[in-house]
Amino acid sequence: MNTTDRPRRVMLDQSRPNSARVHSALLGGKDYYPVDDVVAEKLAGNKITPAITESRRFARRAVTHLLNHHRVTQFAELGCGFPHTPNIHDIAEDHTSSARTLYIDNDQLAANHARALMAGHHARTAEIDLTDTTAVVEAIATSFDMSAPIALILSGTAELIDDAPSMIAALTHALPARTWLVLTHITADVFGHDITSAAQALRAVGIAYHPRMHDDIASMLTGYHLHTPGLVAPHRWRPESIGSDRYSRATEPMHPAAWDLSAYAAIGQQCRA
Repeated sequence: MNTTDRPRRVMLDQSRPNSARVHSALLGGKDYYPVDDVVAEKLAGNKITPAITESRRFARRAVTHLLNHHRVTQFAELGCGFPHTPNIHDIAEDHTSSARTLYIDNDQLAANHARALMAGHHARTAEIDLTDTTAVVEAIATSFDMSAPIALILSGTAELIDDAPSMIAALTHALPARTWLVLTHITADVFGHDITSAAQALRAVGIAYHPRMHDDIASMLTGYHLHTPGLVAPHRWRPESIGSDRYSRATEPMHPAAWDLSAYAAIGQQCRA
């Protein structure tokens, strides 16, 4: 396991698309290569793009909600990819100087990029394969106070993992009771043709992608008490701006609540004693 905060030399592979870089392109970031942009361009008119965008905006609102209403100050983003402003640590530290953030990703370039943003912040980066749940828990235990509330953030990540339900179940079992989970997931329940087409396009370039149906996503949340309104489209989860920090406008949903969206989102807390 590598949890150093010092960047490591990375051999760049610009010949094949990369999930973190394609995600950056879809979100309007700048950390991608022409080969990634080709894939993003193919998905530009696909319903997956607003679903990914609103999923990320929900994740930011969720952090604000947990800070304001539940005094959570420790956040672990699993599969952080390339951070986009405002980042999780930006929002958390804007509320309290005691906030701590841990970014975990197995992409060396994404991990190095995240480390470069950490100077002057209470944040760390760990380069770990998320399916190695023992290493993930070790990184969390090393970085956080395990007696205080912790929130896991899985947004745009579970779709990339073949057996995400088992991974989440293992983390749920290993982490302290009352741990929070912020989850978003792309679904083929809505605009199924578009989402299936997008998943096929990603798989064709070597990016494993697994949209899941509502019941399958709900099963990942077994053992968690879901906060109102439960498992819903991300732009419908308390769409009003929460709080008055300088990032509030950046976290407001842009997708009209009356429109459908091919994603689900929820905030839950472990309900075991």
